[in-house]
Amino acid sequence: MRRILIAGLIAGVAVVLAGRQALAQDGHLAQAIEQTEEAIRHGEMGHASVVVQHAEQALTHANMAVEEMATPHAEAGAASLQEAIDHGNMDHADVATTKANEALTHLQVANHVAQAIQHGNEAIRHGEMGHASVLAEHAEIAVSHAEMALEIVEDAHIQMAVDGLKSAIEHAGMDHADVATEQAQGAMAHFTM
Repeated sequence: MRRILIAGLIAGVAVVLAGRQALAQDGHLAQAIEQTEEAIRHGEMGHASVVVQHAEQALTHANMAVEEMATPHAEAGAASLQEAIDHGNMDHADVATTKANEALTHLQVANHVAQAIQHGNEAIRHGEMGHASVLAEHAEIAVSHAEMALEIVEDAHIQMAVDGLKSAIEHAGMDHADVATEQAQGAMAHFTM
């Protein structure tokens, strides 16, 4: 009985910590998106120096998100923000705005991918405990976020993650938690490629 209580306590702490990391990343990505939108708004008015101010703030948050969980789109968003800053510093508001728009696309995709990763990891955790139905629920939410990312940009790795998660859902529906877990684990690897 004592072992069960200790295991439950450890699992609870792990869930809280994973949730905090996901919320922190979602917060940084949300802040980066908000600041990037402001940079674009000012860039469209020709205010290169204000583009730089907002892009620098966005870059700070984007870099924090990358430090917490590096994904290709978060990294690309940060790189585009740096280019927006560089062009804004040269008083090229139009080019800086174009680069900020590129950053916004990547950051929006990264935000959906982060949420897909969060739910995909929860699916795996429940699958490892033999909870096929809960695995399926989290995998469905992960698929939903990944498909939202695919509405923004075509990405073969995100599509492969979606396909793998759908396979996990199918196996979970047959109450094959072990196979579903393996499928979900394979799918999750594609989000960071």
